[in-house]
Amino acid sequence: MGVDEDIATDPFLFTWAPDPKHDSPLRKIQHLIFFIPFSALFALWRVDTLQVAVNSVEEKRPGAKEELFGLLAHYFIMLTILPLQVWVPAVFVSGLMSALIVTPTHQSEELFEDYQPDWVTAQYQSTRNAVTTNPFSEWIWGGMQYQLEHHLFPSMPRSKYPKLKPILQKFAEDNNIPGGYRESGEFEIQKMNWDLYKRVAEADAVEGAPYSRGHGQLGAINLGFSPAAGGLTGKLG
Repeated sequence: MGVDEDIATDPFLFTWAPDPKHDSPLRKIQHLIFFIPFSALFALWRVDTLQVAVNSVEEKRPGAKEELFGLLAHYFIMLTILPLQVWVPAVFVSGLMSALIVTPTHQSEELFEDYQPDWVTAQYQSTRNAVTTNPFSEWIWGGMQYQLEHHLFPSMPRSKYPKLKPILQKFAEDNNIPGGYRESGEFEIQKMNWDLYKRVAEADAVEGAPYSRGHGQLGAINLGFSPAAGGLTGKLG
C-alpha cells in the first residue's frame, strides 16, 4: 500500500477497525482524545524533515550537507533564543491547526486496499474539499480547502486553485466519475471526520483487517502512480 506520510499519528488514531493483533486500547477513546495526536503532527513533521535530511547526506545527494546544516542551525537558534513557553505552544498549536485542516479532506471518503489503475478517478473518490464561507476561514485553510486540486496539481500555485475548480467539476461530470466533485462546508467536513473516529472507536476489531499502520504512519491508500511524468503526481497530501 502507498502511505500518506503527511498524517502520521498512529497508533493513537485509526480510520478503520484493525485486526486484533494490531489494535490499541486508545482506539476506543480516539474520538475523545484526537486533539492530542493532532497536536503532535507538526512535531512529527519536523522529525521527519530531519530524518530526510540525514538520509540525503548518507546518500550523498548534492547540497544535502548544507541543507542539514541549515536545519540544525534553525532549530538551535529557535531553542536557544525563544523561551520554552513560546516555542512549545507554537509547535503544538500549529500541529493541531494543521491536522484539523489536513485530515478531514483525506479521510472522509473511500480508502482503497487494492491498486487503483485509474489514478485520477481514485483521487476524486478519495478526496473531499472544504467549502469556506468567510474571509477568515478562507485564510486559515490556506488553499488546502482545494485538496483535490492540490493532489492533482501539487506544483500549481494555490492562488490558481479557484480557477481550476470549475474545470475539475466539469471533468467529473463529463467522465461520470462516481461521486463527482466532492465538497462539504468547513464545519460539516470536520464533523464527518469526527464521526469517522467515533464510528471506528465503537467498532469491534476485525480479524484479518489490512495492516497499514506500521512504520509510524496513519494513512495508507493504494492509489497507484501518476500517469504523467512531471505533471500529476501520485503522492497524497
